[in-house]
Parts: sequence; C-alpha cells; structure tokens
Amino acid sequence: MSISIMVLAAVLAVQGGKANPPDISGFWNNQYTPNLAQALGHEPPYTPYGSERWKNVDTKDDPTGKCLPVGPSRAFTAPMPFQVVQSPKMIAFLFEYQTIYRMVYLDGQPHPPEIMDYPEFMGHSIGHWEGDTLVIDTVGINERSWLDTAGHEHSGKLHLMERIQKLDDNHLKYTVTYDDPIFFTGPWSITRTFTRGKETDRIMAYSCEENNKDVEHRQSNKKPQP
Repeated sequence: MSISIMVLAAVLAVQGGKANPPDISGFWNNQYTPNLAQALGHEPPYTPYGSERWKNVDTKDDPTGKCLPVGPSRAFTAPMPFQVVQSPKMIAFLFEYQTIYRMVYLDGQPHPPEIMDYPEFMGHSIGHWEGDTLVIDTVGINERSWLDTAGHEHSGKLHLMERIQKLDDNHLKYTVTYDDPIFFTGPWSITRTFTRGKETDRIMAYSCEENNKDVEHRQSNKKPQP
C-alpha cells in the first residue's frame, strides 16, 4: 500500500478526531446468570432494607410471571439471545426474551429530566464509545423489575453502568455495575461473556400475555416457620 493510500485510509477511519467504533451488530448469546450473587462470589453489599427484602423475596412473585418486562439487567443475564442493530447515533438491543427491545442513544443528549418521575421498565440509556468499548449509562428503571431470576430487587434509584468490549469477532466482554443506595451500601460489579451465534441463528417468537391464567397456581418457595 502506498503512503498516500495509507494516509487516506487513516483519515477516513477518523471522524471528529475519534476512531470509528467497532461493529458489534449481529446475533449474540447471553451467559445465563440466574443468580447475580453466584457471579459476584457472594451476596451483594445490602443495606439493612435490602437485606430484609432479599430474606423475604418469594419467587412466586416473579414479575415476569405476570408478563411484566424484564428490565435491562435481567435481559442480559437470561438464557435467551439478542440481536444488536448498530448505527452512529443509536444502538438497539432486540431481545428474544419477551420480544422486548432496548435503545442506547449515542447522540450526546442527556437523560430526559422527567425520566425519574416516569420510569420505564428498560430505563433510559445513553452511551458513548471509549476505544473498543461501548459505555452505557442507564437510569429511570421501573422498580417493579428484578435484577435476576433469583429475586434480587432494586429501587427506582438504581443506576446501571455497563461496558461492552469487543474482544474479537465472536466474543464481547460485558461488565455491569449496580449502584442503588436504597438496596446496597455501595456499587458492585459482575463480568459476563457474550458469544456470537451462527449465521443461521435468529431471534425466535416469544409471547407473554398479561391475562396469564396460571399466576394463581404458582408455588411459593418460602418454607413454613417452625
């Protein structure tokens, strides 16, 4: 390659002084994590209130049993895949779980000022690139969602910071930090790995209707007190 062509390629690879971000579009598989404490190696650093809530959680009250949206944490720790659609100003995550989606805005705009008053199940996400890593900042997450299948809960003050690093064409390193002063005494993080699916893989249909007739038959996991 001639020097002039190399220079031109370098110029085209830089926009506004920033290198083009990596392409993470495509089909990806989650690393199933039903209990965040197992990935952390111990229980999260609960506040007294958070500890009491965890002691009394009952899986029969799982909000997904009522077809409520899973929230951003559980969507990325479920055993179901997702599709990434990438553009310069937005990245969309299309989850097989409940056929739900999540949008990460890359246009430099802040969170809307009213988001804490009108929370959404997937929250509001803004992001930016730091080299090969997508950094996502999410707030305004509806407190009715759970963080995982085991029943770790959160408040409306939950703040998620996620970093998705492209290791190679087939692996993404996912690190999420949970910060919720109501449930936890300080931030804590786990790291997972997403693996690329086959070219023939696709998101399958998933239907959950809010008139679920089986809710009343769900069994409690609470043991009777002696």
